[in-house]
Amino acid sequence: MNQLWFGDNLTILREEVAADSVDLIYLDPPFNSNANYNVLFRTPSDAAASAQVEAFRDTWTWGNEAQWALDEIMMSGGPVANIIHALHSALGESDMMAYLVMMAQRLHELKRVLRSSGSLFLHCDATASHYLKIILDAVFGPQLFANEIIWQRSTGKSLMSKRLPNNHDVILSYSKGRDRTWNAEALYEPYDPENLPAKIAAKYTGDDGDGRLYQLADLLNPNPDRPNLDYEFLGVRRVWRWTRDRMEAAHQAGRIFQSAPGKVPRYKRYLDEMRGMPLGDVWTDIPPLNSQAKERLGYPTQKPVKLLDRILQASTMPGDTVLDPFCGCGTTIAAAEGIGRNWVGIDVAFHAIKVIEDRIRGQNPSVAYEVGGIPRDFESAQRLALKDKFQFQWWANYLVGVQALKEIKKGPDRGIDGQMFFMNGPRGWGRILTSVKGGQHVGTKDVREFKAVLDRERAEMGLFICLNEATRDMNTEAAAFGFVQTAHGHLPRLQIVSMAEWFRGKRPHLPSLGHVSRDFFNPEKRANQKRAKALNPDAPEFTFTFAGGKKEDTVVHFNPSVVNSDRAEVTP
Repeated sequence: MNQLWFGDNLTILREEVAADSVDLIYLDPPFNSNANYNVLFRTPSDAAASAQVEAFRDTWTWGNEAQWALDEIMMSGGPVANIIHALHSALGESDMMAYLVMMAQRLHELKRVLRSSGSLFLHCDATASHYLKIILDAVFGPQLFANEIIWQRSTGKSLMSKRLPNNHDVILSYSKGRDRTWNAEALYEPYDPENLPAKIAAKYTGDDGDGRLYQLADLLNPNPDRPNLDYEFLGVRRVWRWTRDRMEAAHQAGRIFQSAPGKVPRYKRYLDEMRGMPLGDVWTDIPPLNSQAKERLGYPTQKPVKLLDRILQASTMPGDTVLDPFCGCGTTIAAAEGIGRNWVGIDVAFHAIKVIEDRIRGQNPSVAYEVGGIPRDFESAQRLALKDKFQFQWWANYLVGVQALKEIKKGPDRGIDGQMFFMNGPRGWGRILTSVKGGQHVGTKDVREFKAVLDRERAEMGLFICLNEATRDMNTEAAAFGFVQTAHGHLPRLQIVSMAEWFRGKRPHLPSLGHVSRDFFNPEKRANQKRAKALNPDAPEFTFTFAGGKKEDTVVHFNPSVVNSDRAEVTP
């Protein structure tokens, strides 16, 4: 069954994905501050002021999580521990080392879920490819290394003054066992008659006038001792490759060429019937997505479907299962769905799950899949808050409709966990800020501090989001902040949104935000919307607007009428 998972891929791999259940793994793990795993959301003021959502924020910086990963690896022992120990000695407690220890954890789990006939393709760049290959050798064994594929993702840039431009990515390929699924026939690229290699062009010079190029091939048998193939054909007696019947059939089909009577006939071998150019490990024929590409969704590191399609065609069979543990905007999933493979996608960003859902439904409206990892009741929200407060923060922001999270950086967050904008009539744009507290000990002091943030930022409204129901003093403190006059009416300036009350149906009073209706998160109203959409397929869809690489906004439609029925009641 196809599956989408929201959450940390290490946890989901360990708790939800069975051993020996996946036929192909493709992963494109994020690294370095200039290429964060993110989506840019446009704010009303200017594209340059866009808030940057960083799904992994400080994941690849050294801290408690990295130290825990290192300790776990060292306690497990074996080749991976030896390699990590050596790298730690060389690199110290650096961001790179944090990346490597947490990748080592994940690669160990990925090997576990891979079938013996399966393959893993790890997409990376020159930043860490050399370190990752050493770790992969330790995890899989150097004897199971298959290829280091070079993908030319861009052309050279003329601005480099002291070094060559970096215009390629590396894809490291390993198999779990010797009996690897491999479709050699899929690794040929059709010839382009307008751009043939010189050696091929020199051979295929014949043309019947229809544009189909051919070369003349020998019809003589290399073994002269074949009495059954010794006969006269077109006035010439020879030992032929084929039987008389086959020769006659080829002649009737116009495939036999004889330059003059008495000359030895030859066979027309057409270029467009050949398998094409065999692929090597340097791929220069798949261009990256440019700013106007139709499939572009705004992810800075989005890969073209053709690249994933080639990998999947080579390494899987119809009905096989493909896993992408960093699935982002879902290119691997789109490629798998397009060629009849089952798929499992995992992403730590809640918005990524929604983008993927919309993408695959646009590709196949009848696609069946399950969504896991998203809290659907208060108890699961509690578990998420306990396990990872950052993921709880992100999920809670999206639950209440925040589209633009602030850029999360090291250091103080200045008390702002999210923001959204609304049309405020002649006043221009209004701003709503959020503060999310997933801990158990939240009180009046936290509410008072958020009030100071709203004053400092001159924001019209604020949502104080917490896990448990607010105390009487907290509600009193929020109410004391008064009301704000907006184009949408007289609204509380500060409201407390507790998840305990949310799942009992209580919603904040918000102005029309111009993106997602609050009704979308109401189970009863969502059910009504679904029925209404079934009766009227032309009903409008809600839209999220993402700022991508295009000059205009890339609009991704999110249609609530097609949310899986078993998830629809409480999944935003």
